[in-house]
Amino acid sequence: MNCFPMMMPLKNKRVLLVGGGKIALRKAEKLRLFGAKIAVCAPVVLPALSAMAAEKHAAYDKELLRGAVCAVAATDDAAVNARVAEDCRAAGVPVNSVDAPSDCDFYFPALVTRGDVTVGVSTGGASPALCAALAKRLEALLPQSLSQVCERAEELRARLHGEEYLAAVEQLLKEAGL
Repeated sequence: MNCFPMMMPLKNKRVLLVGGGKIALRKAEKLRLFGAKIAVCAPVVLPALSAMAAEKHAAYDKELLRGAVCAVAATDDAAVNARVAEDCRAAGVPVNSVDAPSDCDFYFPALVTRGDVTVGVSTGGASPALCAALAKRLEALLPQSLSQVCERAEELRARLHGEEYLAAVEQLLKEAGL
């Protein structure tokens, strides 16, 4: 499925994560990179996931969707994940339901981050393994200094405009070896 790659600020925003196992932990690790306040809902939660949770709930209830900017259904029970997805749609909350692309309103891309620079790779749910392999290759290509390049580009943006700004950004990239 061809998907629009929308970037959404998550800092201090509530995300409901239904599930407490390894898959839920992987999703939480990605969300945490962007400052999300994770509300975990599961009867049993891995200690590492519990440590990331801003809220903990032992059982799922659709009322937990209130105030969530999005939700992730990451249990090992397909029926529970489908129920969460259905509740999310009824409440107007975008949902990602692991291993069920047809129940997803959004997908988690494979990510490469360098400070404020984030590159996401998606196949629209078709092949997470391909996304991971592509991200690994991009990770090797993008220099660690890209974060500083972004900071400098932001500074230039305040002073330069149009073609002059574009040329300055191109020069920054060239100096970084890109």
